Amino acid sequence: MVFWRREEGGVGAECELVGEEMATLVGNGVLVGFAGQALLSLCLSAWVFFLTKHGNMDITHPEGSIGRQVERRRLDFVSNILMIGSDFQSTLGISYMITVFCQAQLMDTYHLHLAFDISSFVGVSNTAALVCWRYCRAKIGDGNERVTWFHGRYRAAFIFVFLYLILTILLCIRLGEWAPNTSPGRCYYSNLVTSPGASHPGDDQIYVSVTASWLIVVVLASVFCGVGKRRTILALCSLHFPLHLYMTIALRQANSGKFEGEVKHENEWDFGQTTAVILLVIALRELLAKGKEYYDFERRAAKHGMSRRGSGESVEKDQEANHDSMESFLLRKNNNGDSEEAPRSSHPALDGHSRF
Repeated sequence: MVFWRREEGGVGAECELVGEEMATLVGNGVLVGFAGQALLSLCLSAWVFFLTKHGNMDITHPEGSIGRQVERRRLDFVSNILMIGSDFQSTLGISYMITVFCQAQLMDTYHLHLAFDISSFVGVSNTAALVCWRYCRAKIGDGNERVTWFHGRYRAAFIFVFLYLILTILLCIRLGEWAPNTSPGRCYYSNLVTSPGASHPGDDQIYVSVTASWLIVVVLASVFCGVGKRRTILALCSLHFPLHLYMTIALRQANSGKFEGEVKHENEWDFGQTTAVILLVIALRELLAKGKEYYDFERRAAKHGMSRRGSGESVEKDQEANHDSMESFLLRKNNNGDSEEAPRSSHPALDGHSRF
């Protein structure tokens, strides 16, 4: 199957009018920003599963012990680290889709398709972060604490699903208007993503419908399904990343240099692209800062015999600890502004850390 030789935008008709360039919404900066945030969330989720596999996320110490508070604090650290990329991605993704809707009448089919694939990275990021975040919150609450469906993180997921569904319907309608020479562009070159005998727009609508339904299901599953299904949900979610990344790059490559009017490049940098990349840099900076706090916390815990390794010995040491050296635990708020009970003790392993 020689994909690169195909020059048709549809069956028996060459695509004569792709449209005008629109670097603000589909440029390299936008792609790097959205794909980078999604990859960050996937990597953090894989890290959590690595910790879980080695028993580093278990609650093993008795209630009321210092070891118990160390374990809860560790989970709180991991929980907040998980949401770093997702929080930025949710805000950026919702704003991105609203911008697409505002310009939908002026956008050609090619750019609307790219906007769909780029928006899909938001679903990947949200799902990967939420499924592990819920696991950590369940551990912290010892199974008795339940976050309501009106929690801010869930609301962001619901808003994304709603807007993504609208974008999917809009793209399917636009694909139904496929025409090789209608303005604004109602076709595109797909030689790198479809077979030479592909039927347009039928095959395109199948791709959009299947991938959108699949992603919406896994996003909602990350909210409503139990934490026991987290591995399956994450696996199904992670498959979207290479799929949409390839589709975005391949479509841009296939249609490069085929725009009408003044010759420009889709990767020209402007405000939209710069903003997406800067938000990714900020997320990485936050990750480094939180990672440093987590590393310092683990070093301090290990120094005082409460390392996540060797929990059995830690339990025994906890029972023999001098409780006169401890102060009462205080209520604090975490860095995300959610009300949580983050116990603080005068024990050296728990002192010297910023709020979670």
